[in-house]
Amino acid sequence: MKKVGRLLLAGLAVAGVAFALHSNEPESTISNYQGTYTCHPGVIYDPTSVEEVQAIVEAALAQGKTVMTGNRKFASQIDAACAADDQVQITLKQMDKIVQFDAASKQITVEAGMRFNDLNEFLRTQGLAVNMVTELGTFTIGGMLGSGTHGSTLEKPSNMLADYVTRMKIVDGQGQARVLTGDLLDAARVNLGVLGVVVEVTLQLEDAFKVKADVKGYLSDEGLEEKVLEIARSNYSANIAWFPGLGRYTTTLYNPVPLDTPGEAYNAQADVSDVEEFFFGLLFNAAHEFPGSGLQCLAAKARYQARAKSYFRDIQTGKKISDPVGYSDQMQYFKCKDPNKCIWDRLPIALQEVAIDIEQLPDWIRDVRQIVAAHPRTCFPLNGIYFRFGQASKSYIGMSADRDTAFVGIEYTLRQEGKKEPKNYFVNLEIEQMSLRKYGARPHWGKNSVAIFEEMPSRFNRWPEFLQAKNELDPFNVFTNPFWERVSGEIPLEDYLTPGCNTRGECYCQTDEHCPTGTRCQPGRSYTDARICR
Repeated sequence: MKKVGRLLLAGLAVAGVAFALHSNEPESTISNYQGTYTCHPGVIYDPTSVEEVQAIVEAALAQGKTVMTGNRKFASQIDAACAADDQVQITLKQMDKIVQFDAASKQITVEAGMRFNDLNEFLRTQGLAVNMVTELGTFTIGGMLGSGTHGSTLEKPSNMLADYVTRMKIVDGQGQARVLTGDLLDAARVNLGVLGVVVEVTLQLEDAFKVKADVKGYLSDEGLEEKVLEIARSNYSANIAWFPGLGRYTTTLYNPVPLDTPGEAYNAQADVSDVEEFFFGLLFNAAHEFPGSGLQCLAAKARYQARAKSYFRDIQTGKKISDPVGYSDQMQYFKCKDPNKCIWDRLPIALQEVAIDIEQLPDWIRDVRQIVAAHPRTCFPLNGIYFRFGQASKSYIGMSADRDTAFVGIEYTLRQEGKKEPKNYFVNLEIEQMSLRKYGARPHWGKNSVAIFEEMPSRFNRWPEFLQAKNELDPFNVFTNPFWERVSGEIPLEDYLTPGCNTRGECYCQTDEHCPTGTRCQPGRSYTDARICR
């Protein structure tokens, strides 16, 4: 009977009849959180059940359409979650409920549209928790699996939610609901949305626990390369912000304490006042427009000072706490007071992040020192260069697949089209290309710019097995979009080598015509294999 109902809905969709699956909202586009990337699907559906998702996919298959799943306001800088123009977009905003909860086995099954912080709020009342997997708690469960969202820990089996999934239900490319285990589950743990629509996820839980946070600033970064792995391995969770232009770094370290330890603190690093945000905005704009790098370094000093002292607050009083203790999720996962008005939504902030073999991190730091030394007065004004850590993942195409990993991130002021680039952005690009080509780095699937996704299949040992899983689950290639076509090599990045492509973040320059007016395509000053518009 259910199959008949789905076929009826699919038939109505093929006939062009508007039915309940259509969104009640008038928007025909979806955009990223910054409003810098807008996608133009032909239709946007907000299904409420697995059966409705099946009907949508069956209709798309019958019409020769492709399908992608992503929120109307998606948490990515690029089009990874966008359906192609005039194709089918699904959001799971109405599929955000708990399906089944088994306290005895410490497992929970949830719909993929559930927000991570909502899951944690429920689990805390049950005396349970999810292993540490991220810093920002407002992502959806499905989105976290699509991109391989991660946090920082070498003590737990993994720093990714993906590796705590025991079962996953998807709607495949023929509209069938399938429960994945074994090899297919490992392929789908990080899936880019191209294996099917993830509709339900079962997670392995653990007992709730509290952590104590220790925040410190160091006025000298001498010998950081010799210390960094010891810091990572001797703490449950380590987050390190290195400011090489200042010769300083900060550490935020978490370690478990007994559950009855007094303290109810929360991570307040996103609690920025309107006044603070206003002045940060002025400083960011000035750093773009004024000559020299002095303002950029001033901003870096301000960020260092903010990160060098506790940014944790008491849940009851709202006051900052110098020796914070609290539940693991509230301490490690921050969220904005208003989820629709986070500071990075309103200020021009972008991110680049890659993952390298953890054992290579000391040498990577030495190489970055040389790059920065070749570019005096280079500062990284937002969070410096940010290090996090994780054990090897079971996923086929997760950033840490098959190797213990150091995650390296740089935040920078956004390059807005028609506006000046951030000061010394070419230094970021030299570091980026050095990471990719010398250290075999893997880019984060939801961050970065188009240019960074070069030679992606060669960066993962199990890429062929991932393609085999796609062929099995999606034999008619229903789940695809321009992002997948680029990273899989179906559309080579060379196709983006057009005049001004470097300005748009679509290419690393090969000739001067790829560069902004007034710059030339030159070798990197330290890593000479890089090509930089300078």
